[in-house]
Amino acid sequence: MSRTVVLGAGFGGIAVATELRRLLGDGHEVVLVDRRDEFSMGLRKLWELVGIGTVADGSRSRRLLAGNGIRFVPASVEAIDPVARAVRCDGTDLDADFLVVALGAEPRPDVIPGMTEHAHDVWDRARVHEARAALEAFGGGRVAVVIAGAPYPCPPAPYECAMLVDEWLRDRGLRERTELTVSTFQPILLPNAGSEGSAWLAEQLASRGIDARTGRKVERFEPGRVHYADGELDADLVFGVPPHRVPAVVAGSALSDDGHWIRVDPGTLATRFSRVFAIGDVTQIPLANGLPLPKAGVIAEREGVRVAAAIAAEVGGGEGPAPFDGHGHCFIEMGRTSATLIEGAFFAEPEPLVHLREPSAENAEQKRAFEAERLRRWFGR
Repeated sequence: MSRTVVLGAGFGGIAVATELRRLLGDGHEVVLVDRRDEFSMGLRKLWELVGIGTVADGSRSRRLLAGNGIRFVPASVEAIDPVARAVRCDGTDLDADFLVVALGAEPRPDVIPGMTEHAHDVWDRARVHEARAALEAFGGGRVAVVIAGAPYPCPPAPYECAMLVDEWLRDRGLRERTELTVSTFQPILLPNAGSEGSAWLAEQLASRGIDARTGRKVERFEPGRVHYADGELDADLVFGVPPHRVPAVVAGSALSDDGHWIRVDPGTLATRFSRVFAIGDVTQIPLANGLPLPKAGVIAEREGVRVAAAIAAEVGGGEGPAPFDGHGHCFIEMGRTSATLIEGAFFAEPEPLVHLREPSAENAEQKRAFEAERLRRWFGR
């Protein structure tokens, strides 16, 4: 029996595993490796911050994937040999006929002096509770959402955070006593959405009285203060978005070029090694305008479905799938009951084509349905 080993059980990894089982059934073994037992979507962290929901309510044990015929291995990946298609996981060796690397990107607040100590990292599931407590204790002053580096998953999320916090403050009668600022080192708010999309987002923030600052490179965090290369910002409460880096096990393998992200063929997601693929945030796919493909769960999921179809075709002798087209979308919550939808054709030339739909309650409902449908399909509940 042939075997696919998938490293990482996030959006992309689970999509590969479940789709392979659907296409090939019991005739092909699927092994899914992740160091964490529980799966939850990133959107839950902001929901917990402002009291819309909790991370726990949206979490599912990856062991439930056994119901789809997937063998889940709860272990850390210690070494990857892409030539032999072999991996070592907590001292145990696994060999594969096909290997898919979907290990994501690791948050690294430690690369910015003072960030771990003086900024609340809502991107870290383990620290959401303390960020929530800090917001509950806030009585007025300045709140800052600070993008401290790149890349980071889901580019619109910091602005979503600012708008959700804005609504939370208004509901509690604190907004008139609060200055709300969001800053990024980038020249425009959303480079992948272009100047038009960034201008639209700037208008949305301005209409809520949120001060949006671009081109602000963070040098360090201190108690109650953010130091930029060109100035300082005093803040009573800071939510920081850390830069993300390639996982160490990938950086130390032959998959990585000088410790950087994995390069893949954009259409096939294949690496330079035979029958070895990489998908999602662990990859770097340059676009026509020089920017990288955004790191987002829905893109990783679509890449995973494409890779599964390619593996199934090779195993079963069928026709291969069409190339991955670089399409993706993202819901941006403007509040509890309103969201906009960004749709992107990111492989378009000479630059990505991005369309923004007007905010609506329907979009907000669709975002919740997006999570619920995948939890049912992947985990059965």
